Amino acid sequence: MDVILPDQLPGFLAEKDRAQDATVRPAPGSSGLARFSQQLRALSSLNTQLVCMDAQAPAYEEMVRGISRVLSCDVCALFLHVTQSDHLALEAMVGMEMNGWMRVIGLNEFQRPAVQAFQEEYLVNMPDVDKAAGAEPLLQGFRSLLALPIIGRNGPIGAFEFGRIEPNAFSAEDVDMAGMLVDQMAYQLENYRLVRQLSNSRDAVIHGMARLAESRGGDIGGHLDRMCAYSKLLGNRLIGMPGYLGEVTATWMGTLARAAALHDIGKVGIPDRILLKPGMLDEDEFDVMRTHARLGSDILHDLTITHGSFPMLEMGMEVALSHHERWDGTGYPNGLSGTQIPLSARIVAIADVYDALTSRRVYKDAWSQDDTLSQLAGLAGLHFDPDLVSVFLRNPDELETIRRQYPD
Repeated sequence: MDVILPDQLPGFLAEKDRAQDATVRPAPGSSGLARFSQQLRALSSLNTQLVCMDAQAPAYEEMVRGISRVLSCDVCALFLHVTQSDHLALEAMVGMEMNGWMRVIGLNEFQRPAVQAFQEEYLVNMPDVDKAAGAEPLLQGFRSLLALPIIGRNGPIGAFEFGRIEPNAFSAEDVDMAGMLVDQMAYQLENYRLVRQLSNSRDAVIHGMARLAESRGGDIGGHLDRMCAYSKLLGNRLIGMPGYLGEVTATWMGTLARAAALHDIGKVGIPDRILLKPGMLDEDEFDVMRTHARLGSDILHDLTITHGSFPMLEMGMEVALSHHERWDGTGYPNGLSGTQIPLSARIVAIADVYDALTSRRVYKDAWSQDDTLSQLAGLAGLHFDPDLVSVFLRNPDELETIRRQYPD
């Protein structure tokens, strides 16, 4: 597709400082004062949503829905720039189903209003799309379109598009309100971006510590990745199941998928003569090896004292301390039984044993899938939570897929 430059699109009204060319769109059946009152209520509701929104996992659709209510649009879409890429991604859209829509648009597609707004860093006002020769808006079927850039601290980070079905539907007041809303969103989205960057950096450092612990034991393959994937698979199957409602959520699962990697972080404190011993450990050596559970929890606890607590560390402490506890109470270090054992640790325990059995080590060959599943089923109610084992053993092909995806 040929690139169409902005000055070749006569239907685009690129506006940096004015919005006088738009015509007023009256609110049907209501006075200007009533409409203003409705906008204030919608704006207040939006602000409340933003304050309460989880910065780790912002609900973009709810954000877009709130903006759409304030501006009273037929459709509203949010595009964000994918870091170190040459495209915008459609993150959320209200007013139309996202299924089947183009999710990514290139930054060289100037015929797209969102791209032009992002690249040129100014508002694009299309009073009548049908008269905008050469324009190819993503939101087909809407005669009036506004596209505004979202400007962060270091430049544009995305764009909003607003659409109404009829032409000439955005008044000067609408354009001003859209600009105010997008400015507010820019501040919030920039905060989300910074929080995610900080969180990703922090997680990367902690995950690196976990990999260091694994490498000391000679396991430098895909063990940690498989552990996280198996735990995530099992946890995702619990979402919506009776007995797990309110505890197992998408956010909780996102934390577990990362915290599972910390299960053996305490091995950094186990002497090489024990950790690297190729044969069976004697009872004294095994007593030392058992200390890795409490040691791992203590390491993570010390991090919370120094750097503050957050969900991954809190769940990591649970997993590190309790993933060797057993359902029947014969595990270590605290002899917990049944549901005294944190759910996160009960999940990771199953994933850990499954991966240990199906993986080759210097002291053993890998077990077959059938033998491994039979062993897990036999340990249900003894070593493992029987309900979790039943869920884990569903569709073994998915477990095989993970093993192939993360080989040693």
